[in-house]
Amino acid sequence: MFSRNLIFTLLFIIPLNTLAQIEKYTSPENNFYWKNQLPFAGYWQQDVYYKIKATVDDKTDIISGTEILEYKNNSPDTIKELFFHLYQNAFTKNSYLSELTKNNNEKIRYGKYENENLGITIDDLKIISINGEIIQASAKTEIDNTILKITLPQGLLPNSTVSLSMSFKSYYSIGSQRRRMKMYYSYGVKHYNGCQWYPKLAVYDRKFGWSTDQHLGREFYGNFGNFDVELSFPNNYIVEATGILQNENEVLPDDLKNKLDIKNFANKPWEEMPSEIIKPDGTTKTWKYYAENVHDFAFTADPTYRIGVVTYKNVKCVAVVQEPHAAGWQNAATYAARIIDVFSKDFGEFAYPKIVVADARDGMEYPMITMDGGRDPSYRGLFVHEIGHNWFYAMVGNNETYRAMMDEGFTQFLTAWGLEKLEGDRLAVPGNASTKQKLLFEPFTQKYASVYSTYLNAAMRDKDGFINTHSDQFGGALGHGGGYGMVYRKTGAMLYNLQYVLGEDLFFSCH
Repeated sequence: MFSRNLIFTLLFIIPLNTLAQIEKYTSPENNFYWKNQLPFAGYWQQDVYYKIKATVDDKTDIISGTEILEYKNNSPDTIKELFFHLYQNAFTKNSYLSELTKNNNEKIRYGKYENENLGITIDDLKIISINGEIIQASAKTEIDNTILKITLPQGLLPNSTVSLSMSFKSYYSIGSQRRRMKMYYSYGVKHYNGCQWYPKLAVYDRKFGWSTDQHLGREFYGNFGNFDVELSFPNNYIVEATGILQNENEVLPDDLKNKLDIKNFANKPWEEMPSEIIKPDGTTKTWKYYAENVHDFAFTADPTYRIGVVTYKNVKCVAVVQEPHAAGWQNAATYAARIIDVFSKDFGEFAYPKIVVADARDGMEYPMITMDGGRDPSYRGLFVHEIGHNWFYAMVGNNETYRAMMDEGFTQFLTAWGLEKLEGDRLAVPGNASTKQKLLFEPFTQKYASVYSTYLNAAMRDKDGFINTHSDQFGGALGHGGGYGMVYRKTGAMLYNLQYVLGEDLFFSCH
């Protein structure tokens, strides 16, 4: 049994360690910290530091984790409660999203855990300290589907911090509703994408106070800060994630990296079953990542992942691909580096030390990592778009739930822009194209195909709608229906038109 003195010492160490990370994030040496480049006098935003330890059980498909959060209140307000997003609760049987889906006359197939209303569960939540006082107290909590409310034992004062800890479980399910946290069977093994997988503190900002939108399968909003994350998987899994791997020599020693090198599989037939490079032995391996200046953390894991790496300036460009797809991903890391080069020159230097393109049956962006699919050359447009999101959303960090056009629309503009720079002004015509296909492809420019065609078609039918709209308020609010696609194309067209009106020099000097 612990002595009372030892317990007090342990509780005291936790806040000191987390506070040190907050101080590292907020230091004058961090060029990307908001206080070091204030947009205007009186501006503020909140600061966070997450310390998460999680284990993924491939037998139960459950993530079991602990989370310690340090939150600094930079607002002029005294905060009396905290709100967290529990995103995976959106897909459970009794969720708001399920009701919305049914009201759109769509049938739902629930996964095992979703049918039991298990998305993310919270246990043992404690306030460790607040306003500099160590209290170690339980807090009153309420859960409304995807939103967790915590009533603080005392108000969090301006320029003060609160530390809290909790245990949590996140449940993978294979259901019919569109989601980003995916588990699927592939080549005899399980593949995991870790997206919106942990309890995530909601944003408290100048415009709305707390942003507590229920998650209806659309967009996200997060606080900038640092993440310190340990992920434990069965020993045969290869993992990539937001942040820099801290124990690379332990989990990816040189001899293993050589065996996993994507070039070893350049001639492997597409979809041929993978080899077994790491034999599962019942043990686990822990991957330790650290990320700065980010507002989210995502991972992907697969025993069949093979790795390609190139470096652009100081940016590590990584491709992870399932071995049966490796032949079609030989240039993936190099192409990612080319994208970083174009956008860094035209729209501002890439702020992060790493970018990952992952073969993960998706098309989604997170800081430093994108979940993708396909093969070369068809994946090039997807790579350009998802990596482009690391400018508009990852580095800018706008509230894309409130205004998706500020995220998806600006990135769609970057998509056409990047493809022009990388692939040329006009769409590439496949070498084996028929005369009819050539007639369809040859007249189209990248910007027409990526932006103008869809927008003009909608505008001519008076279906272009209003893009200055909350992401959940387009038509039936499901998928990209109800005019939601216009946040991509209409915004992109607006930006190209703005460039035309202002001229190149003035357009690029705008902030």
